[in-house]
Amino acid sequence: MKYLFSVLIIALLTACQSATELQNAYSKGLANSYSCGQINSALAAYEADKNSFAAFKQIAVMSGLVIEPGAEANVSSYFDNVKSAASVALLVQGCPVKA
Repeated sequence: MKYLFSVLIIALLTACQSATELQNAYSKGLANSYSCGQINSALAAYEADKNSFAAFKQIAVMSGLVIEPGAEANVSSYFDNVKSAASVALLVQGCPVKA
């Protein structure tokens, strides 16, 4: 019973966090700023060259991801964060999310 309750609490917290991220993205104006194609193209460019700071910066700006100082040194380490942020931006737009 404790296990089931724990799983339920974790699912609820995850749903609340996702809803908060979507609301934050919408309030930043991301929902009306970029098309599905633009977001997918920027993500594809970053996926193709995960060491390109220019591609990283482009998708980070589109998805609302904050770039930390010194990020240029290891751009590829941000891939999971970029993919998650791009997925949120796509959801806000009502676009299908890449798996």
